[in-house]
Amino acid sequence: MLSAVRARRIVAVMAEEGERDAGTAAPAPDLQSGEHIGEALRAVREARGLGIADIVARTRIRPAYVEAIEALRLKDLPSRPFTIGYIRAYAQALGFPGDVAIARFKADDPDRNDALRPPVGVRRMADPRLRLMILAGLLILSAILAWNLVRRGTLNEEGRKPAAPVAAAPAPAAPAGAMTLGAPLPAPVESNAPPHYLTPGLEAELSAALPPGMTASEDPTLLDLGQTFTPRAAVHGAVGRVVLQARRPTTLIVWGPDRSAWFARQLAAGEAYRTDPVPGLSFETVEAGVIAVYLDGQSRGVLPAGLTPGSVLTRPPPA
Repeated sequence: MLSAVRARRIVAVMAEEGERDAGTAAPAPDLQSGEHIGEALRAVREARGLGIADIVARTRIRPAYVEAIEALRLKDLPSRPFTIGYIRAYAQALGFPGDVAIARFKADDPDRNDALRPPVGVRRMADPRLRLMILAGLLILSAILAWNLVRRGTLNEEGRKPAAPVAAAPAPAAPAGAMTLGAPLPAPVESNAPPHYLTPGLEAELSAALPPGMTASEDPTLLDLGQTFTPRAAVHGAVGRVVLQARRPTTLIVWGPDRSAWFARQLAAGEAYRTDPVPGLSFETVEAGVIAVYLDGQSRGVLPAGLTPGSVLTRPPPA
């Protein structure tokens, strides 16, 4: 009988300990965990069993940038606007609002470009040299005004003097016979700047290698890229089917489906950006015909100015 009562007490004590352990379990990490936003994002990622490669696949952020964000090494990240965009994309990939992550980042690292406030209790004294400069400027201005008044009065006095009589010019003699008017002359030819000089035979050679819809006479300074993609300089981005290559120095911005900037860079001539045709992806450039487009290594023409949806680049050509 005593052993049964003791067994019941042991079971009750174990149940109470289990309830206390469940009540004191550590809460799940969120964007307010850790010393800064980077530690919070890393804690959430590790708690969900995700690796850096998973974040890279979801956000298209470089692995080195992901590690720099988690350690908040701002010196290893691009400019502040790009860093804010990366943190927003990282938080959204984990299911958190991007604005909350940005607010935590700005609290951890305030913008140092803000003007410093003057110290409290210190009165700013005016520079005495400034008063002397203002007084000298007023004196010079007064002297100029007085000289103009005197000069105007002298001219008025000279204008009041009677002028010497001028002999009237003789009237022109009437022409003999009747006068007739000839036919109106054509308008003069406007003077225009001469066209750009092209070496004979060069236009045909360049036009054969340019993408469809573009001729060499439009801009002879563009780089000859050919119908098949060939790396001429650095190729940015991961492996993908779509390649955008600059024919001369220009700016390219790649917008993600959530309107966050995936890529923004001043490309040199020959530099390229490679990506996969992700739904909702779009490309923006400020110049038409400067960035050539390749799909699976073959030319698909050039980007127009403005924003171009990525679905247009992967659309099959008309038969």
